[in-house]
Amino acid sequence: MAEIHISGIWTNVQGPADLSSFRGVGTKKITWGTPVDSETSSYEFEGGTNNIDIDGDAFVLGTFTHHNYRIYAPFERFSVDLQITATVKNGPTRNIIVTFDHYESPNRGPVAAQADVVTLRPLSVEDASRAIQAVKIENIECDMIFEGFYSHDTGELNSTYRSPEDKSNLADIHVRLARYGGER
Repeated sequence: MAEIHISGIWTNVQGPADLSSFRGVGTKKITWGTPVDSETSSYEFEGGTNNIDIDGDAFVLGTFTHHNYRIYAPFERFSVDLQITATVKNGPTRNIIVTFDHYESPNRGPVAAQADVVTLRPLSVEDASRAIQAVKIENIECDMIFEGFYSHDTGELNSTYRSPEDKSNLADIHVRLARYGGER
């Protein structure tokens, strides 16, 4: 079992032609849009420290919060990278980039249709184009595999996160580590 500390910052917004409504790039909280009322939309990431096993159960990489409030935005879709710093106790530190894709709901129609939709581009050893060498523990290279968003509201684990409008929504990002098997 190894101890790993995770932290993260938001970087590299992509998609909209005009990026001027994005604030907080390079920090653990990024905001966008012009608020309709008093709140703007934002993402936050809060890492932590875990004891993990290689080829073991999934663990919480960190808590993702989407503060989803009505905004004026000249775009519906964007992507933003989360640069994760993973520090293994008595081991190396690695930076891992994962990309979040965001759909900003136009807030029309039934309440259920007004949720924003967030996906994390999955990391998987089963799909070579989405696998990465993430961390090194006791001289063993490991891939990080995204298991899903665990919603604090619904208690469900899903690959896509539906974030209801007009509130702060929290989800734990569940991942597991698997031994890196070399070229795929």
